[in-house]
Amino acid sequence: MDQHNIIKLIKASENLPQIPKDFGEIVNMFSKPNDYDLNLCVEYFSRFPELETVLIRELNYISKLEKKIQTIKEAINYLGAKNSALIIIAYVTRLLIPDKNGRTKIFDNKKYWKHCLATSMAAYMISAETKLSDKDKMFTYGLIHDIGITVLDICLPDYLDEINEMHLKGTHQLIAEKIVLDGITHAEIGSWICKEWGLPDEILDIVGFHHTPMLANRNVDEVRIMHLADSISTNYYERLLGNNTTFIYTNKIMETLNINKAFIDYIIEKIPSEVDKLNRIIIF
Repeated sequence: MDQHNIIKLIKASENLPQIPKDFGEIVNMFSKPNDYDLNLCVEYFSRFPELETVLIRELNYISKLEKKIQTIKEAINYLGAKNSALIIIAYVTRLLIPDKNGRTKIFDNKKYWKHCLATSMAAYMISAETKLSDKDKMFTYGLIHDIGITVLDICLPDYLDEINEMHLKGTHQLIAEKIVLDGITHAEIGSWICKEWGLPDEILDIVGFHHTPMLANRNVDEVRIMHLADSISTNYYERLLGNNTTFIYTNKIMETLNINKAFIDYIIEKIPSEVDKLNRIIIF
């Protein structure tokens, strides 16, 4: 994958955020909340002071403690591994969201951000209903499931604009991506960046297989939940773009998750208002 022309162009771009390999180690440690070494986590954070600042600032913002949190050790002890991991993933999301104007000329990243929020909300609701995965974790993963798109927006905006033009004219987005990107899609680009940053396999699988869930052989429930959430959100996104395209839900995926059409219709009904709320609350 490293030798693919598109990946070479992304790597050559000066706009891709650089994250130390230690970052992935931190997320991996927190992914095992009952078996992480607090002192080792603190050591890793010390190599990444900006992330340490974010975690402490976030905690002091959301907590009502009389004593202000001043050290990363205090922050992790208070938040716990799970919540620390969610804030770290949110930090990655912030890094990969272009500025308010974006770098593309045609692609509307504000509307695409609403697609990511809708996917997060749908993943949260499906996880809560099925009890197959942690709903808060899946909400956060929804924000970065299309990390490959944001990498293109940041590093190769002209390519993303060309894809968007074809999409608006009726070409399926994944087909347009394969045409413009020499046979690969945003899912493969997302999988590559997850490997580059040393993110956990669970995130890598969700990002890499959310369009091809039957190919996943690890973290199967999470991948299928994200696939269905993305499918529901894609229909919402197509309406935002003014398209009449309808994404068909995979019956097999619905059956494996024990989700029926009535529940999907309920999510569809809730998404517009929930996205509006989230768009006002989640500020990076």
